[in-house]
Amino acid sequence: MGERKMGQIHEAFKIYFLEDEYEIHHTEYGGHAIELARKALASSAKVVVAAGGDGTVNEILQILTHQPISMAILPCGSGNGLARHCGIPLKLNEAIAALKKSTPRHLDVGSLNGRYFISNAGVGFDAIVCNTIRESKSRGLAMYVRNVIRQYFHYRPGSYQIKTDQNELNTPAYFLSAANGKEFGYGFEIASGASLQDGLLDLVIVKEMSFFKGLKLVIDGWRKMLESNSNCVFIKAAEIEIFSSDMHYFQRVGDAHSSEVYCLIILHP
Repeated sequence: MGERKMGQIHEAFKIYFLEDEYEIHHTEYGGHAIELARKALASSAKVVVAAGGDGTVNEILQILTHQPISMAILPCGSGNGLARHCGIPLKLNEAIAALKKSTPRHLDVGSLNGRYFISNAGVGFDAIVCNTIRESKSRGLAMYVRNVIRQYFHYRPGSYQIKTDQNELNTPAYFLSAANGKEFGYGFEIASGASLQDGLLDLVIVKEMSFFKGLKLVIDGWRKMLESNSNCVFIKAAEIEIFSSDMHYFQRVGDAHSSEVYCLIILHP
């Protein structure tokens, strides 16, 4: 986060909150948000405010899930998919003003192989892309698009066995995404029918990805019409098992991890 945004946060908190109502801590390295969340929990704080993108939210989520403490979001990232889904203003001053008036809501949380996520997680092409950008210091839509194009010419779709509460199928797929929230980020909706409070995940199976099918996928996602795309299959489920010898990575909100053969995705109401 740049100094300009940091300054805006400090000034806005002075306007809307008393000095003894809050403390501001800055992350200094990867994983530092997890340490700060642990300290907040140990100190019996009532609310932890994640000022960052979906990745920062995801780090803090690992500590605060199922704990007697609330988490709020100030959208300071690049994609800000979760903030958009929750209707949080993207302008910092407006978001902090909304925080002052807010009341806690109970939201569902997903887990993939034991790691929590709140927006989405998946395997296949998007996980490969996320793995390639894991060490990149740059962020933003342009960087993501460059890596998507680069990987498109090398990636080969896999074959997957999928088991859910109600369904079992074997299918080739370009990628699979388990959506708890609607958005990937940048306004692109992967599952417009997804809810953070319905006790279900929306599994999206993207079957093929020619140039024209990929272009239509992008257009439909930004127009919030992906559920009408014939190249996509949508399944609602509370628990999803995925088996594939072609599966080497999974991603949670853009954070890639190694995974061989099997993934278990569970929704925790």
